[in-house]
Amino acid sequence: MSAHRFDPAKLPKLNDPARFIDLIPERIWDAFGVTDPETVIELGAGTGIFSVEFAKLLGDGVIYAVDSEPLMLQWMAEHLPRELDGIVIPVDADVGSIPLPNGIADLVYSINLHHEVEDAGSVLREAKRLLHPGGVVGIVDWRLEDSKPGPPLAARVGGAAIAQQAEDAGFSDVRMLDVLPRHDIVVGRRIG
Repeated sequence: MSAHRFDPAKLPKLNDPARFIDLIPERIWDAFGVTDPETVIELGAGTGIFSVEFAKLLGDGVIYAVDSEPLMLQWMAEHLPRELDGIVIPVDADVGSIPLPNGIADLVYSINLHHEVEDAGSVLREAKRLLHPGGVVGIVDWRLEDSKPGPPLAARVGGAAIAQQAEDAGFSDVRMLDVLPRHDIVVGRRIG
């Protein structure tokens, strides 16, 4: 992780429902374009707020909510809705090295994490390892424009650069979608 890592002291900000004004769960889920996934992995899940929202859209699958911050993992253990036990599963791991089997996932995604990682290529290669052939990576991050709220412009990556990084990591059919007010969504597919 980089110097731009999210400050855990701002944890209440992660759970603010106002985030859904800009980060609209249904639009994000639709943009990922994965029908009836069985296994989903969220990288940098924080408090699991999006894992919980996506669990409502998931059907019969599971979501592994990966985070390395002890405060986030503790929060998830104490606050995830009981009806999601066994559906949203917190995983203590660095996003570049996740203790799950190769080819387990239909979808690996992150939301507002990409600008924080030091080695995006490593994280994308790990996502590719976790995906089965045909699986989808989805990256939602701040658009490369100065906007509030959000990180400083200098800390942002932007969808075009993220798309290039995904292609460099070996993803196919990489495209950038413009369906959110202040964020880009980049999706790509693991082939072979």
